[in-house]
Amino acid sequence: MNKRNLLFTLAIPVLLCQNAQAQTATRLIAQSDYTHDGAMFKASDSTSYKFTSDKRGGDMSHTHKYDNATQFYYQGDSMYVNSQYTTQDFDANNNISSTTTQYWSGTAWVLSSRTLFTYTSSNKIATRIDQYWGGTSWVPQTKNVYTYDAKDLLQLDQYQIWNGLTLKFDNYSTKTYTYDAVTNKLLNQTDQDVYSGSPVYTQQYVYTYTTDTQLLTSSYNTWSSGWVNVNMYTNTYDVAHNRTSQLYQVYNTGTSAWENVTYMIYSSFTAAHMPQSEIDQYWNTSSGGSWVNTMQRTYTYNSNNQMTSSIGKSWNVVGVFEYAVGDPMANYYYGTYGTSTLNVNSILNANGTADMFPVPASDMLHINLKWNTAQASTIAIYDMTGRMVTPLMNVPSATEYHTALSVNTLAAGTYVVKINGTDGQIVKQIVVAN
Repeated sequence: MNKRNLLFTLAIPVLLCQNAQAQTATRLIAQSDYTHDGAMFKASDSTSYKFTSDKRGGDMSHTHKYDNATQFYYQGDSMYVNSQYTTQDFDANNNISSTTTQYWSGTAWVLSSRTLFTYTSSNKIATRIDQYWGGTSWVPQTKNVYTYDAKDLLQLDQYQIWNGLTLKFDNYSTKTYTYDAVTNKLLNQTDQDVYSGSPVYTQQYVYTYTTDTQLLTSSYNTWSSGWVNVNMYTNTYDVAHNRTSQLYQVYNTGTSAWENVTYMIYSSFTAAHMPQSEIDQYWNTSSGGSWVNTMQRTYTYNSNNQMTSSIGKSWNVVGVFEYAVGDPMANYYYGTYGTSTLNVNSILNANGTADMFPVPASDMLHINLKWNTAQASTIAIYDMTGRMVTPLMNVPSATEYHTALSVNTLAAGTYVVKINGTDGQIVKQIVVAN
């Protein structure tokens, strides 16, 4: 699972049906990604999410309504560097009204793109407009216009492209959705492009379900004087409604048959039907064909069934799973709704600020440090008696710096983080829960 660019991409699909999803008691406040180098996992990127309202939250399964998010990438073996900064604004109904993204030039944040939303009276997305920063103003790129039926099910998604000559949006394509009249399950998505003012079929997605209305197959077809099979996913389930496998196949037009490509096996389910183990395989066509392991993935979840970790381990030539170059690992951190747990307590902020997450911390405490003027500094954690309980970390001269301190050996309790710069000092109180 590649969780990079979670800043906004994870929110769009569920945004269209957000009212049907109940929010959890905790919200995603940070994530960190790692890649194995053959010897150990090394940091690759990290993202922190900030909230100013106790009414907004979200995670990887619900619309993520944060106020701002900062994504960092790990440079060498020394430090995190700014990568992307995203802000979200909200309307009176707490819907996301705009999302603005900036990238780090090396010295400053630079405007990059913006997305604007409007909503129906039932808080479904009515329009979406994507823009890019033209240097002095926002320039329109594309527009989506969404239409719903009496049940508030999405019926049409009309995609338009900005015409710089007429200064209007021109129709480019349309997605049409059909549903089962009883279950309201999506049965079909048919796409058409506009050529010379006339719609022409391009592609189609078809869905089937089990008698228990669980997704059985999802197939993708393209148009060529008729619908042509391209690929298909097929799912299986056990009696407890856990999805136990997913088969991916492509269609061979020469033999008029489906051919195996990949197979995923899920097991060790939580009470909420979430798999804690996954085995990925590919189809080896030699000697009549057989499934070959490629990777084992392990997942953990919190009490709200939100993923807390994901780790992949490759299948090696001697027939066992072991870590290899490129294997992924990701950790996800959550905070409860409530102002008492949103932030650490500030004791002193002089000539700078520091954001720390997660709260409470149990493994790693991430620190985003910002000074008003560039300066070198030191960071350490102290217990409530004033005793230093972590080694003193030296931070090079910079205006912004991201680092992480291990707290997994500290006893549960309250601690103080002291950041001493040459021209400033920051002191914050944190909580460790092991």
